[in-house]
Amino acid sequence: PSGSASSGSSFAAELAEAARMVRGAARQRLPRTGPASRTTGLVEKPSRKRKSRTEFSLKEIMSSGGAEDDIPQGERKTVTDFCYLLDKSKQLFNGLRDLPQYGQKQWQSYFGRTFDVYTKLWKFQQQHRQVLDNRYGLKRWQIGEIASKIGQLYYHYYLRTSETSYLNEAFSFYSAIRQRSYYSQVNKEDRPELVVKKLRYYARFIVVCLLLNKMDVVKDLVKELSDEIEDYTHRFNTEDQVEWNLVLQEVAAFVEADPVMVLNDDNTIVITSNRLAETGAPLLEQGMIVGQLTLADALIIGNCNNQ
Repeated sequence: PSGSASSGSSFAAELAEAARMVRGAARQRLPRTGPASRTTGLVEKPSRKRKSRTEFSLKEIMSSGGAEDDIPQGERKTVTDFCYLLDKSKQLFNGLRDLPQYGQKQWQSYFGRTFDVYTKLWKFQQQHRQVLDNRYGLKRWQIGEIASKIGQLYYHYYLRTSETSYLNEAFSFYSAIRQRSYYSQVNKEDRPELVVKKLRYYARFIVVCLLLNKMDVVKDLVKELSDEIEDYTHRFNTEDQVEWNLVLQEVAAFVEADPVMVLNDDNTIVITSNRLAETGAPLLEQGMIVGQLTLADALIIGNCNNQ
């Protein structure tokens, strides 16, 4: 099942709103450096080189669905447009790795373009799900992979802006993937790289939950991730079991470190947390407005004897 129509439409609406906010932020802070890209309908016109590559892959994808001439032109165009959007989204997403992690305001316009393409891709697969299922062979894990990339976009936008609203959006998308069981059929396929995608999704989801202090969800996710790792290493006899077990150990260390239980002089247990709460935040000075504060200095303290 693909979920209810109402939940799917709200899912797309949230993404469209995010793309609008990102574009707005980019317009406010960046000058326009060139004409906007021209689009026709839902899908941008691909370049001649890109179009030929898409048509070539289309022949391979649809070869198992019968003779190519028997496929209606409208369905052929649907698959072609989907392949182009999917390819374009991967290009833009991979390009994020080349952006500097700090400074360089140009990252906002790039994020805006990436959000735009993923908005179109998500809506497109919703509107043409039946054709993509029959002609393209769209799998649920592929839908989950698109949603996971959207969650990663939100998370990285949070890292660059420190706006917790984007962190909450990342949590919403990761939660939806889990609730709709997009990766549930991955274990039935004899492809270890797909299982790794699922494990990485769990790890990213856990990080977001740790930052949001959703410890109950973290405990459930750690249990599920542990079971998935055990099944993965047993089925494929891989060499990366040590690395994945290290991930579990690091998560356990975070959970153990916060909150901390200490004993008072009268031997009563007090639970303390190092997280900044509204009640413990310093008062604003006269004339200061919430939202205009910037971090001036940071002191990083570890828990090792030698630092």
